[in-house]
Amino acid sequence: MLGVLLVLTAVVVGARVVAAADDTERVWVATRELAAGTTLTADDVATRAVRLDSTARAYLGAQGAAPDGYLLTRPVGAGELIPAAAVAAPDRGAARRQVTVPVERFHYPGDLARGARVDVYVTPAASAGAAAAGAPGWPEPRLVLEAAVVADVERESGRLGPTGSGVGVVLSVAPAEVADLVAAIQAGTVDLVRVPADG
Repeated sequence: MLGVLLVLTAVVVGARVVAAADDTERVWVATRELAAGTTLTADDVATRAVRLDSTARAYLGAQGAAPDGYLLTRPVGAGELIPAAAVAAPDRGAARRQVTVPVERFHYPGDLARGARVDVYVTPAASAGAAAAGAPGWPEPRLVLEAAVVADVERESGRLGPTGSGVGVVLSVAPAEVADLVAAIQAGTVDLVRVPADG
């Protein structure tokens, strides 16, 4: 009788331990550093089982499909649980516009990737009349856009410039910023300056 009682006790205790160990929630986490304004894709997120207790509702649950097309409203670090309050529905993200900016070699960070933020500068091309007149100095670069989110980087060789050494950087911008950005592309040389993650 004592042996049977010990076995039953061990089974009950074991079942409770297993049940407690499995008391976790599956949530979405960021697979990389993601800037505010990033439109999420399936590659940006992964699932993780964590024990959250009463805070579970504060994070984006992974019971359904990946949050593809949703917009981040604040930065999220690599490996960080994605807060539910930091994600906007796709219809709110539709207000953004994507503009492809052709950038020459050495005028952008070589390891630039989606999710990064950049300041956009343009240096106007010198006019033929000014060059002939021997006007002193160089055209001043102008800041066009601050902390723009990189939505994609197109590195197909041969498509940009005579030697194919440039890239097409797709920036996610507000509708009001499109005209200035397009005008800057046509005005002269574009430079992209990386904004630090803590900047």
